[in-house]
Amino acid sequence: MSDGQPSSFDDRIYIRLDQGMPENRKIVGLSDSAFRLYIEAICWCSRQRSNGAIPPAALKKLGPARAVKEITTGPGALLESDGDSWWVHDYLQHNRSSTEIDVIKEAKSDAGNKGAHARWHVGRRKPDPKCDLCFPALKVASGG
Repeated sequence: MSDGQPSSFDDRIYIRLDQGMPENRKIVGLSDSAFRLYIEAICWCSRQRSNGAIPPAALKKLGPARAVKEITTGPGALLESDGDSWWVHDYLQHNRSSTEIDVIKEAKSDAGNKGAHARWHVGRRKPDPKCDLCFPALKVASGG
């Protein structure tokens, strides 16, 4: 029986979309191809940790030219150009920055290291001289 909670936590990095986004005045008139390209562009920015920037060559590979034109032109353009790159409008207002992603990943790595240390070294009473958590003074003394 489920209590409504997921059985395990999914630690992938996600993009954020407002549930009303498909009805937004800038989105509602898009072709299916342009809508997909816009979502692909947001996902690309997240995967590449680009903070919302997409090089023109990458944008061309994400979707057909007609869709690119549809999301990059007109008063309701979803991507804006600075001359060198295309930028997803308000990307950082809704999605994590590359720095935030790095901090999250480092925190998860640290937590994993502490958990492994507790299980294998503390729990089994087998300290490891190479473990920074078992012998933090050794790390400081060696300059590491």
